[in-house]
Amino acid sequence: MNARSLWLVVPGLLLACVPHSAHDRASVSRNLSERTGANLREGGSDFELPPGIAIDDGISEDEAVAVALWNNAQFQTDLTQLGFARADLAEAGIIRNPLFTVLLPLGPKQLELTALIPIEALWQRPHRVAAAKVEVERVASNLVQTGLDLVRNVKVAWAEAVLARHRIELARKSSDLRTRIASIADARLTAGDISQLELLTVRVEKRRAEHDVRRLELEAVAANERLGTLLGLITPAGLKLSELGEPARDADDLDAELRESLGLRPDLRAAELSIEATHARASAALAATFPQTNLVADANGAGLQGFEIGPGLQLELPLFNQNQGQRARADADYERAIWAYVAARQRVLLEVRQAHGRHAVAKQQLELLRAEVLSELGAAVSRAEKAFGGGEVSLLFVLDITRQQLDAWLREAELVAELRRAGAELDRSIGRKRLHAN
Repeated sequence: MNARSLWLVVPGLLLACVPHSAHDRASVSRNLSERTGANLREGGSDFELPPGIAIDDGISEDEAVAVALWNNAQFQTDLTQLGFARADLAEAGIIRNPLFTVLLPLGPKQLELTALIPIEALWQRPHRVAAAKVEVERVASNLVQTGLDLVRNVKVAWAEAVLARHRIELARKSSDLRTRIASIADARLTAGDISQLELLTVRVEKRRAEHDVRRLELEAVAANERLGTLLGLITPAGLKLSELGEPARDADDLDAELRESLGLRPDLRAAELSIEATHARASAALAATFPQTNLVADANGAGLQGFEIGPGLQLELPLFNQNQGQRARADADYERAIWAYVAARQRVLLEVRQAHGRHAVAKQQLELLRAEVLSELGAAVSRAEKAFGGGEVSLLFVLDITRQQLDAWLREAELVAELRRAGAELDRSIGRKRLHAN
């Protein structure tokens, strides 16, 4: 290859090298699947269930997660950020178009041709492409974290919906119990065993229980609507829930969870990639100190030897503009990225500690309630029913013990919901699913 053809070949080779990144929607889907067991849809905007998911018989926690990752509109909107990042990568690989000048041979003027081929891409383009590739990976990592945030929100909403259902069931039992107590109180007033004031107190309790049922029914509808909205359902009313069991831990080692979170959290990885991206942009800003450099092909139609053509070089001398502003901005951005990573690391460790402690407290309270309160109340109700059968105590006494048992069952349902909420936060803070249904 001679020197005259080199100026045509080099830009062609550069144009043939289209930058590519392996981080796309499919890679985000695989990453989320490894962490949560659920995938992303490939396309489309209409609501549809993921393959293998049926919700007519009730939707479990895992099914709710799968449906949300498949249909949540806000998450699908966030995923478009990856398309913009990949477009920026394509933009980073673009080379300036050649400039072709023709001076027409009119009058005594001879034909002159000039072609300017930009070659600054030889040292600028690799830095731009490297920065853009890291940025695509950073956006992909952030989207995985956004998916984990959505999974956490869905699990919390599902736990709230299940709790609302239990509250209604127990409130209805409590209302029926207070209705029976009110009937007994009416009979005792007629017999002269209690005063009018005591009867009024019982009736107020009965009315309050009836109002609680109506209030909790409205709260259950609202909880179902919140869950349905996260799932992307157009009509979330009447959504059935399938409760498979309480969350159980794979491990209970805080130190292990802290170490695992530092290696798994996508937002922490994104902070690391931000440092790499800012360093690459700083290198690109330094390489842009010589921004305009062109290979020149100059030709004329009537030289000493007829048609003549020869190579040349056009340089922009960096006497005044040495890209000082962009270089200083890149240096400041690099320092910001380093401190942002330190802050992200501290935040991750704090979130793991808080979620771990919250889960441990809820688990301990639930175990104590079942071991020391529910078991005792169950035995007390049995003894009271036997005593009532033997005429030793009144029915009112039995109903009062049963009311205490209902209150304890409500507290149990609340603690189970808190255990689920804490478990969802722990999964999210670590970066993968560590909890499963018994």
